[in-house]
Parts: sequence; structure tokens; C-alpha cells
Amino acid sequence: MYPQIHIGTGYISSYNVALLTAVLCGWAAYVLGDARLWEASTPLARIKKLLGLSLAFWLLGVLCLQATVYFHFIFDNISDKVWDKLSMMDIVFAHPLKTIKVLYGLIFAFPLGIFLISLVDRSERFYDLLNKKTFIIFLVLGFARVGCFLNGCCYGICSDTFGVRFPMNSVAAWEHLRRGLTRGFVAPPSLPVIPTQAISAVFLFALAFFALRASLKNKSHVFFHYVFYYAIFRFFIEFLRADIDRAYYGPLSASQWISLFIFLLYGLWRRFGRKTSSTV
Repeated sequence: MYPQIHIGTGYISSYNVALLTAVLCGWAAYVLGDARLWEASTPLARIKKLLGLSLAFWLLGVLCLQATVYFHFIFDNISDKVWDKLSMMDIVFAHPLKTIKVLYGLIFAFPLGIFLISLVDRSERFYDLLNKKTFIIFLVLGFARVGCFLNGCCYGICSDTFGVRFPMNSVAAWEHLRRGLTRGFVAPPSLPVIPTQAISAVFLFALAFFALRASLKNKSHVFFHYVFYYAIFRFFIEFLRADIDRAYYGPLSASQWISLFIFLLYGLWRRFGRKTSSTV
């Protein structure tokens, strides 16, 4: 729960450090965990494969990161005052490290990125590659939620029993001050809140582990099943969220509506597309 990491006279956002960790771990999982790298017959072939896999990952990463930003513009509550200052260029080329992100965007962009990669690298079918790499989604999201915990954002409802206090200068501390729940000229530590970010991080790391194990056992439909599991978790954890400026449409948050959309897609896939998807 340290929003800023001080380095000399300056500081760096702990969320960005967690995001960088997520990207590096994702790269290691995508590249170094790929059997095709180690099956290369010569050192030169291995280097070429390393570079090719790394390039594919970074292109995939940029696509997914930008998608989380675009989901923010589509689904989050953004005031008219902010919209009036934004041009189309500001939205299309929004800086991913300086813009709020909706992590669901990564899940929707990931299969598109894998599909584009499969068009260039035909050594493995799209669906097989998607299943093998699905665990990376949850590994990266898990580290991102660790960043949310350090930053104090995406926090839960107040609870004296299961709550933790976020320190001064954290997002939770400032938002509690804005709501009048605490008082002071600067934001004091927050009230005790349920650490929904930490709960989410643990769940996401567990999903990453089981998705990896399923892919190593050559289980089919890993992507569909584990995204569905995440959608179930996300739907219910949202009831415990209490951060400001979250988008609600009727009784449910934007993320809960996205979860319901995933439930619908999963049901349609189970009914009509399960047999054909594995042949792609």
C-alpha cells in the first residue's frame, strides 16, 4: 500500500511499477515458456525464434494495453468537462500510462492479437495458440491488481471486520476525503475497506496457474472456460467495490454488464460453437 516509490529526490508510481512487472512476466511466460523456442535446432535458429516471439508479444501487449484505455473511454463515467477537452487524436493515441484503464479490455483484445499473430506465424493454429497462452491474461491482470492495491484504487466497501486502511496520498484516502468520510487539509488514511484488489489478485494468479496446468494437459477450450470463470468472479466482486466515478447502468456496474455479455457469449458457444471452435 505504497502509492509512490521514492527514488532519490523523485518518485515513481507503484502502479506503473506493477504494470511493468506484469509486462515483463507476461513476456517471460509468452517467450521463454514457448516450447518452439527450445526446440530450435541451432543457436541461430533459437535467437531468431526468440526475436520473433518477442516481437509478437510486444505487438500483442500494445494492442491489449490500448484496449484497456479504449474500454475506459467507452464504459467509464467521464464528465462533460473532460470530454470537451478531448479530441479524437487524444482518444486514439491516449498515453496508456497516463490514462485510466478498464482491465476487461485486455481480455477482449487478447484473442484478436493472437489471431493476428497466427496469420503471420503459421507454425501453430490460432485456437491451439490461444489456449496455450490464455494463462498469460490472468498472470498480467493479477500483477495489475497488485498495482491497484499498492495505489489504493479499486477498493471495496467499508468494513471494520475485514477492512484495511490505505495510507495518506492513496486513491482511497483522497476519495474518502472527497466524500466527507474523513476530514483534514490533506487526506488522512482511509477508513478500513475490503481489499478487493488483493482478493482479485489472488484469484487471478490462481486462474493463471490452473489455466496453465490445463494447457499443459492439452485440455481443450481453455480460453472460453477460464474467461467465463473470471466473469463469474468479476460479477460478484463488483458488489463489494466502492470506488468513486464507477460507471453504473441501472442497478449494475459497467463491468457487471460486460460479465453478463460474456455469460451470453459463453452460453451461445456451448450451444452452437463448441465443436467448431477447436478446428480453427
